[in-house]
Amino acid sequence: MESAVPASPGKSARGYWIALPFAAAWVLSILSWLGICSDGCEETHLYRLFGLPLSPLGVGFFTLCGLVFLTRNRIRFSGFLIPVLLSGALGSEGVLIWTQRYVIGRWCLLCVGIGFSVAVACVLIALERLPGVTARIRDGERNLVMKRLAGKTVLILVAFLAGLGMTAVGLSKPDAFAAGLSEKSLVFGDAGSSSEVYIITDWFCPACRAVEPEILKGARKAMQQAKVVFVDYPIHSATLNYVPYNLSFIVREKEKYFRIREVLTTVAQKTKEPTPEDVQAAVSPLGVKFVPLNYADVMAGMQYFSTLIKKFKVSGTPSVVVRDSRTGKTKTLYGPGEITSDNILEALAEVSGK
Repeated sequence: MESAVPASPGKSARGYWIALPFAAAWVLSILSWLGICSDGCEETHLYRLFGLPLSPLGVGFFTLCGLVFLTRNRIRFSGFLIPVLLSGALGSEGVLIWTQRYVIGRWCLLCVGIGFSVAVACVLIALERLPGVTARIRDGERNLVMKRLAGKTVLILVAFLAGLGMTAVGLSKPDAFAAGLSEKSLVFGDAGSSSEVYIITDWFCPACRAVEPEILKGARKAMQQAKVVFVDYPIHSATLNYVPYNLSFIVREKEKYFRIREVLTTVAQKTKEPTPEDVQAAVSPLGVKFVPLNYADVMAGMQYFSTLIKKFKVSGTPSVVVRDSRTGKTKTLYGPGEITSDNILEALAEVSGK
């Protein structure tokens, strides 16, 4: 009876080294799923692959890779499946990295780490198999080895292109809004511009009222080259009473919104709990009729505002965040001392590199 031949120390050591990037990718995916990440991850987490969140998919995929890796010396098919899975993952990670660089404009360090781990695993797998291929060529099996190598290379390339193509097609950032309210419906100016201006205020903030004329002046000018979003930050709890009205006018009355905003500021100086009748009476001279949004839309809009405040780490009002998704640069202006129409335009030129 023949005894099994034990694996050589070198091969065993290589096996352990290859396991490291698999384990690293799995751990990083877990951390991403748990939300233990830098602020650059927040927008990345909004993306979906064919409607499914990325982090759980990553955990499942790398769990599968780990199981395949552990059985590669027992099941012949597992050994061949590893480079195919890794090639598909490499193509997918390429799209994700590109999206962070050129679409989101900010790096998610965990996601970059996952992509790096996949690339390292691909290199280690190739290096592990290279000595075997070289030895068989020396033994006179050159033609057979080259035919098999060509077939495997084609399959691996197909897997890479499949991963790249499926991710490019299936990756999307769904609207963070329910019931038909889209992010674009809250945008003023050039919605397709990479330049973005987020005006963050509170309806009961004295400093916000003081700087409001400069904000509106700067917003009008910025709209010619950037997308502008007015964000309610309810530092004073009474501001929550004004968010539904403000959201409705942002969505339905864009042409008259700046004048409506001035009127709402006046109403806020008179009452903390305005009724629909109060608001309607105030905007009637402008030829505007208040039409409330449904509850789901209001909640979605408030969630969007909250996401922006956390994303840009805004701690107070008034604040104006100027960002360019193409260059990845961001500049924040705080308070009446910094927030002027000229400073807003200068910040736009600075972050866009113009």
